[in-house]
Amino acid sequence: MGVAANGFFSGQVVVVTGASMGLGRALALEFARHGAGVVLAARSKAKLETVAREIEAQGGSAPALVVETDVAQRDSLARMVETSVAKLGRLDVLVNNAGYGMSALLEATPPAELERIFAVNVFGPVHAVQLALPHLEKSGRGIVVNVGSVIGRRAVPVLGAYCMTKFALAAFSESLRAELARRNVHVLHVEPGLTATEFGENRVVVGEHPRHFRSRFVMSAGTAARRTVAAVERRSDRVVLTFSGKALILANALVPGLLNRILARSTTRR
Repeated sequence: MGVAANGFFSGQVVVVTGASMGLGRALALEFARHGAGVVLAARSKAKLETVAREIEAQGGSAPALVVETDVAQRDSLARMVETSVAKLGRLDVLVNNAGYGMSALLEATPPAELERIFAVNVFGPVHAVQLALPHLEKSGRGIVVNVGSVIGRRAVPVLGAYCMTKFALAAFSESLRAELARRNVHVLHVEPGLTATEFGENRVVVGEHPRHFRSRFVMSAGTAARRTVAAVERRSDRVVLTFSGKALILANALVPGLLNRILARSTTRR
């Protein structure tokens, strides 16, 4: 599939954090297909350059800018925003996608890991928005995209710390949307379910917990990216990407006690 010459995002600049792999990579490719200039932000410059070459191979004239970024460091995020605007002239869409996963019983979660997961998954997006907001407002149709999770609506065992960060990100999105409602900056909160990415391989595991989740209901990163970009075009408030995610939210509303008993089976004290 080639790049749309006059796509919906033609002339716009989109910053995607965590763009070196997984959903971030898929989002960067999808925004580029719709004509956007894309800023690729992550810690691995080599992986980002690979994604930039993939975007270039799609065709089109919009640039792909690589900016090595650690979202846990505010100074690094400031350089990301400053470089994006200096090199590409504007900032229209900020996608807070970078995430840090961890499997651990809450009672066994190391304090340093707890601090790290909040630094990446919560404080990173907050700092990025604070730094990018003047440019998003100047755009006239700026939008913040916070990539959360369905388990930021219904927490599950063993991923408790991760769930906590995604609940916090959902609250941040709601508060921010209300605060910016009269300033021409919109906020979209995206809730993926199980997605075929490198999340399992990269997740920190404390204790004897499975690294991979077994499920027939896994969405491809490409499909998740297409649905997310479509939601950005619609300027939706919130989107749940998977049927299984919607089912989890509905089950929690209708039969929370039964759901607790089912989820408890995945918890083994080690």
